[in-house]
Amino acid sequence: MKGRFVYFLLGAILAFASEMEAQAIQWPKPVQPSKQQIYTHSSQVTIKLSPGGMQFGYRFGQIPNYYTDKYYQIEVGQIRHPKEMNSGLQSLKSSISRGFFKNYTYGKQNSLFTLRASQGQTVFLSEKTSKKNVLVGYTYRYGISAGLIKPYYIQVVNETDGISGRNFKDIKYSEETREAFLNDEDIFGRAPFRKGLGEMEFAPGIHAQGGMHFDWSKDDRLILATEIGLMMDFYFTSIPLMVNQSAKPFFLNLYVSLQFGKRK
Repeated sequence: MKGRFVYFLLGAILAFASEMEAQAIQWPKPVQPSKQQIYTHSSQVTIKLSPGGMQFGYRFGQIPNYYTDKYYQIEVGQIRHPKEMNSGLQSLKSSISRGFFKNYTYGKQNSLFTLRASQGQTVFLSEKTSKKNVLVGYTYRYGISAGLIKPYYIQVVNETDGISGRNFKDIKYSEETREAFLNDEDIFGRAPFRKGLGEMEFAPGIHAQGGMHFDWSKDDRLILATEIGLMMDFYFTSIPLMVNQSAKPFFLNLYVSLQFGKRK
């Protein structure tokens, strides 16, 4: 039942995006404001923050009329499980009690990195009549995703021979290592990032994003904007990110992004 609901929600989102794009194409081209410079192309970099992680992107596109910006976007980042923040706080409390910082996330099984390629557009609801005004509109995009699942390795105490004689080993989660992986007393911290790079698995998927767009720039040539919206990622396989949490293919997050670029 839950799986059917996810498929229904994702289909509704994509159908809504397609309908909005069709309406935008039929949108009557307004008369270019006489005091505005005519621009035909835009490019910008994006920094996106969300409870699920941070993403960096590049957006480029065409400006068919003053009120519409059609674009393509490439974005890379990481998707985190909602429980990771609580696990990080648990590790911090353990560090304080033991007198040294244990830099790891308790119970984390895998890391999920994603590359998104999408197309979309921003539709502005009004023109900027003065340098003090904010250009307000809505934006949406959808496309394909390439996920990379990387095992999360931690360092645990292997042997102890006095305070200076501790030896460590790197382990990832499995049924054989479950007890050691979840034994916070013997965990020293996370292993180097290179551990697990050769074991990454590919997970294809699709995504959709949308929200409100606010351009604060006082210069029409420059883009200094903020977006607030919702992003949804769906992969064609369930991804286990945390031990003792169900693996799932669907991730839903709110986001806030900052955008810097120019029009020409």
